[in-house]
Amino acid sequence: MQSSRLKNIIILILLLTNLSLAAVVVSRQADHQEGLEQIRQQLVTLFAAENVELDEDLISSQTPPLSRTLTRDTQQEEDLAAFLLGKNLRWSDQGGGIHLYGSDRGGVQFLDNGSFDAAGSLSEGASAPEVCRAFCKEFGYGDLTFSSDGTSATAVQYCDGYPVVNCTVSFTLDSGGLLTVTGTHLPDAYTESAPEEAPLSAAAALDAFLTNHRKSQTAVSKITDVYLCFELQSSASAAMTLVPAWCIVTDISGLNYYVNCITGAVTHS
Repeated sequence: MQSSRLKNIIILILLLTNLSLAAVVVSRQADHQEGLEQIRQQLVTLFAAENVELDEDLISSQTPPLSRTLTRDTQQEEDLAAFLLGKNLRWSDQGGGIHLYGSDRGGVQFLDNGSFDAAGSLSEGASAPEVCRAFCKEFGYGDLTFSSDGTSATAVQYCDGYPVVNCTVSFTLDSGGLLTVTGTHLPDAYTESAPEEAPLSAAAALDAFLTNHRKSQTAVSKITDVYLCFELQSSASAAMTLVPAWCIVTDISGLNYYVNCITGAVTHS
């Protein structure tokens, strides 16, 4: 009987402890949410003071992904070449990281930084626009856009749902089919690296943008979107590195700003 009572007391103490911990977690989450709400309101006010409209709902609470160093994958390159040229491929290593694939339909050249150039009869009698769509679906490109006359198209590489803003592919078409495919393709293999400091939040990125805007005095009057993306970078030590960034879309057509989540540097397209 005594043992049973003691057991019940211990269970009650553990239950009360868990409830207390849960209350602390909930309280902290509420405080965090309240703090984020205040930051959002302050940013909206600061932007308004610069005559730039900013919708509070655009200020995301997402955490940026980690930077990635990519590893070249020759099998993926061969798969891409086979998609455009067929399976009976000839391969050669030209040195300096240059690989060539060829067939009776044309050729593809790959560099170690992910860029490639393909030319020839690349659609083999199929509908060129459909081949472009199939290519994008197969190799992870999105936002496919055709020119008004249908002779060219462009698309953007995506990585785990994030657009890689400076990693694109371009297609040249005519009535005879798909003639060229040029751009950059990223391999799937990578290693992640955590920064020494926490990556910039959307709020911090918008603050960096506003500082840049005050200096440049561009004619931006409204922020229309804010979203996470990757930027492709190359260096002597790493040919392909993806760095997270916040894309800040403005009301000026074609003018987007990119705030590096690691360095805070602001660039624009």
